[in-house]
This record gives sequence, C-alpha cells and structure tokens, in this order.
Amino acid sequence: MKRLPRSCILPLVLAASSGHAAGPDPSLLGCWRAAKIVLTTQDGSKAEDTTGRCALRFTENQLESSCKTTTGAATTTYRYAVVRPQVYAATMAGSTFRTEMVGSTREYEYQVQGDLLRTVSVPPAKEPVAAPAVAPRVETEAVRMPCPPTHSASN
Repeated sequence: MKRLPRSCILPLVLAASSGHAAGPDPSLLGCWRAAKIVLTTQDGSKAEDTTGRCALRFTENQLESSCKTTTGAATTTYRYAVVRPQVYAATMAGSTFRTEMVGSTREYEYQVQGDLLRTVSVPPAKEPVAAPAVAPRVETEAVRMPCPPTHSASN
C-alpha cells in the first residue's frame, strides 16, 4: 500500500515542477502582431478588433502588450510563467491605462502553429461577485513579426 502513493506522488511532483524547471516555452518567445482580438463580455456580446494595432513581446518571464490608440500608445506589462502544457499565467505588473488591475492574474491557453499564435483566456475558477466590467473571454490570433528595437531612456 505504501508503494502506490509514492508512485503516484512522484509523477505529480515532476509534472508540477516541469513548467518552472523547463523555463519559458521557446515557441512563445519573440514578437507577435495581434491580427484578431475577440472580446466576449459576460452578457454574451462580442467586440472584434482586426486593426493589427496591438503587439505582444514575450521574453523569458515578461510579456509586454502595446496598442496604438487615438491618444498615443497603451502599454501593459505582465510577469508570466507556463503553468501547464499550453497554458501560461500572466500577472499584470504595470499598465498605462488599467492601473486598477495591477496585481491581477489570468491564465491563457495558447497554441503556436508556425508563425501563428492563438490564445484564449481561461476564466477564473470563481468569478468575483462585483466584476461585470471584466471580460470572461478574450481570444487572440497573432502573427509572428520581427521585434522592434528596444529603446533606452534616450529616444
């Protein structure tokens, strides 16, 4: 009887630690242009953006999202980690427009096929009672692109 629990525990420990021990998924690393973003609100209505005005940059443990807007650019940074195969968790670290969400974490299922990245947000296990403004589902199709050079303080 003692043998069975040990044999069950070891694969679970290895699976749980493999996402962190292996590091980021190399297929995510780099820059992506969002070709299509579909936002589905809690009442089922959808908003779609196919302007290509948003870009993503994945590094080892950071994700930066930048979108061109009519008033300039909106940038949000996240700390992220692959938590299960084909799923990463992103915690908002900073934002130029959604500061009330800094510290929040969301999981995304992702699939990379060649130069195409598809992501779908995974709704939280328990929806907060007062969160009607939070979209429960975001789907993105993005195309790999060359990363623009990063600029230091002198630009």
